[in-house]
Amino acid sequence: MKPTGKISRAQLLVVLAFSLLAGLALFFVLVSHPQTLQTPPLAQVPPTAIISSPKFIATNVPSSATTLVNHSEFQERPFAVAYEGTTGQWTLADGRDTNIIRQLAHNDLEFARMVDENSRIFRRQLVYLKETVAAVLEQAKLTGAPVQQLTLPALDGQELKFEIVKSETQSSRHGMFSGHLAGDADSLVTLAFQDGREAFTVISPAEKIYLVAEPRAPGQVIVKAIDPETYGGPAGGDDAIITAATSK
Repeated sequence: MKPTGKISRAQLLVVLAFSLLAGLALFFVLVSHPQTLQTPPLAQVPPTAIISSPKFIATNVPSSATTLVNHSEFQERPFAVAYEGTTGQWTLADGRDTNIIRQLAHNDLEFARMVDENSRIFRRQLVYLKETVAAVLEQAKLTGAPVQQLTLPALDGQELKFEIVKSETQSSRHGMFSGHLAGDADSLVTLAFQDGREAFTVISPAEKIYLVAEPRAPGQVIVKAIDPETYGGPAGGDDAIITAATSK
């Protein structure tokens, strides 16, 4: 199912900004408070500031926290591989099904957030990455050549070539890239990564591609085909941050 309505570039930037905000905030919480549940207010920051200044996230994390425990039955690789490509392995489990969501989620709060998000997405699919961005950067160090392109997993074994225009990273541990799809200069792509986890957003009106990927565990992403007319980032904004705060 594909969206048919046209949306403005400004709306695309809003979608991109909210998704990037959630992803970057998630990374900060995972690294700084891996066993806590955070409940900060969503910062009212313009999209341009979100895209160009990811470090502002740190100022939104409060000192108070409440322990949140993961499901005891949480499995690192819950589903079998159906497709295999150069960058990843795709599972076939229907990520919008509540029984499948129960296996994807780390805890009850994340389960509720993902179920609520169902009305704003068309698909949700778990992908096991063969090679993380960190690994690509480490390999690039051996040759001294800059990383100018990455391959991102889409849905059902499809892969997208991401041409990097801007990089905000000094190490293979964490950073952010932005740019566009190869051959589609009007598209928008952002990718953030930290300690084996990564998230990305792909917006291409010309190709009718509207994807958001969030981290589940190191080396795993949950890829979602979003409805650009209703999706404003993961449901509840901050819920995406707090429900994954104890992910392994």
